[in-house]
Amino acid sequence: MRELHSVSIVLRDAVPHIKLPNEYLVPVEDSLGMYSAETVLSSFKLPPRGKSVVDGYAVKAADVEAASSSAPVPLRLREELLRPTGDITLTLSTGEAVRIETGAFLPEGADAVVPLEDAFEEKGKVFVLRRVAVFENVSLPGEEYDEGIEIIRRGERVTPQSIAGLVLEGREKLKVFETTARILNVGDEIVSGTFFRPFTHLFVKAWLQQHGFQVVETSFARDSVDEILSWIQTGGAYLDILLGGTSMGGHDFTVKAVEKLKPEYIVHGFAVQPGRTACLAVKDGKPVLAMSGLPVAALSTLEIVLKPLLRSVGLQLPEYQRVKAVLTRRITVKMGVTGFARVKVYRCEGKLCAEPLMVGGSGSLTSLLKGNGFVIVPEGLEGYEEGEEVDVYLIRGVEQ
Repeated sequence: MRELHSVSIVLRDAVPHIKLPNEYLVPVEDSLGMYSAETVLSSFKLPPRGKSVVDGYAVKAADVEAASSSAPVPLRLREELLRPTGDITLTLSTGEAVRIETGAFLPEGADAVVPLEDAFEEKGKVFVLRRVAVFENVSLPGEEYDEGIEIIRRGERVTPQSIAGLVLEGREKLKVFETTARILNVGDEIVSGTFFRPFTHLFVKAWLQQHGFQVVETSFARDSVDEILSWIQTGGAYLDILLGGTSMGGHDFTVKAVEKLKPEYIVHGFAVQPGRTACLAVKDGKPVLAMSGLPVAALSTLEIVLKPLLRSVGLQLPEYQRVKAVLTRRITVKMGVTGFARVKVYRCEGKLCAEPLMVGGSGSLTSLLKGNGFVIVPEGLEGYEEGEEVDVYLIRGVEQ
């Protein structure tokens, strides 16, 4: 049997060979979920100066410190009305007040706003019925939007809030990474139609799309080194994923085809359970990942190998929510092997419990449908005991 390679060592050795994808410009409004190829910082403040958040009277807080309903404080009421769309500029003197609408900028000298309901007008004066603190009912400069905020960081996925920030900055286009991928499903039984409804390629495609990749091609090939090699050589995507033909014996057609590429880096056989037959290569700075066509082994390889690999080179693929849960049964793996255990997480007696799912091996779609999370056992452990609290990655919500 061939040597199985530690995931941590493979990631360390593979990363220096991998380049980031090509960059291109897209309209900001179309960039949601893409990976930004630039860092953008905010450049100004909103509001640029203090503005009112209520309809009322702009005042100096010190002038109304003694105000109460039993002893209203009178202030001279100016004739102007400050509106959000107005361009009136004035300076408020001690003992004065001016009418102001919600959203209007405070005049020079004012530092608070008295709401309409806390005052009344009479004979050119406004009588304030209660005190207001400095900056009360005022939106301060930078409170809504401040300069120097990281709107989007290079390698991060674009979110709705980052789009809002980019639009506010006046950006029409954003530089993003061209995260494209292709998938090849390998196997005579699949091409001939004797395999019952192949689905792993679509499962992997959906995982890639969920993680911000555009899958530009999904194809099929027989167990033929030449056919597989031809498919790889005619591609143009950043990431190639090949499913099937990775067994560590005479039927590893996919691996033999990858070897013929003469990649800068290649390793076959991972110390992962399940998913040990996976093969990772780097050709011209682009990753080529060959892995089992069985769904659980495929997911294990995607989560334990591909995701941390791409995060290490600068693409911040999203992580699943991580929670603490108590195991209802023990999980065991071989020492020196990274384990990937499917679990069902549910609430029990005021805490979260995780039930390991013992429903088949690498081909068990049932375990992925019944489960809502997974546990990764580090290669330095032989597993976790019943009753032990572990980290669980949630792929769906916690069951009640």
